[in-house]
Amino acid sequence: MRGEFNKAATAVVVDSSPLRLQLYKPLLAQWQVDVVAVSPTAERAADLAEVSACELLVIDAGESPDSRTLYRLLRRAHKRCPELISVVLVEDAEQVAVESALAAGACATVDRSTDMRQAARLVAEAFSAYRLMSAREGAGMPARTRLTRREIEILRLVAEGRSNREVGQLLWVTDQTVKFHLANAYRKLGVRNRFEASQWAVTRGLVKVGHVSMGGQRLRPAGSRG
Repeated sequence: MRGEFNKAATAVVVDSSPLRLQLYKPLLAQWQVDVVAVSPTAERAADLAEVSACELLVIDAGESPDSRTLYRLLRRAHKRCPELISVVLVEDAEQVAVESALAAGACATVDRSTDMRQAARLVAEAFSAYRLMSAREGAGMPARTRLTRREIEILRLVAEGRSNREVGQLLWVTDQTVKFHLANAYRKLGVRNRFEASQWAVTRGLVKVGHVSMGGQRLRPAGSRG
């Protein structure tokens, strides 16, 4: 992220741990992210984001709120601050929480069990990548990609290598319904096929890398080696 922008980005951080809140400021500062406000409760996220006019919202959703509340709070924050970019730290195994965060408008999720120094880097990189993508796309693309929960659910299953028929059987819907939701998701994401959509799912934590294989190619998060 260093060198990509002339001024530091501003951020609001929500975390129930006072110690973690203190640590985020110097850790994110290393990546040109200035923490301008913090809160131990996600209920204040939208207010703080609006008052501070910040560019980035970081929420640790490990202990609470639950997935439904997380979705509601994130949607509120993005509705009041349409240009806001959010990243959510969530337990790696909590797929429902991951799906809720992305459906509500988060640009990425990060496993909250990650070392804080590494987590701060991942947050900053996700923010930087999304901001650059938005700048390059310009007015021709929507400012924010919001998938429905059903679209996210289907993308996760597709990224695991399941066929449309298998997805339909698991979700009790027809093949045509699966195709309909996939077509909508492709359009919103600006991708052309299942492989590109699966890459999107992997980089946002929707599915574990070891479980993904499309067309004989093993997917991995963006920036990983090997």
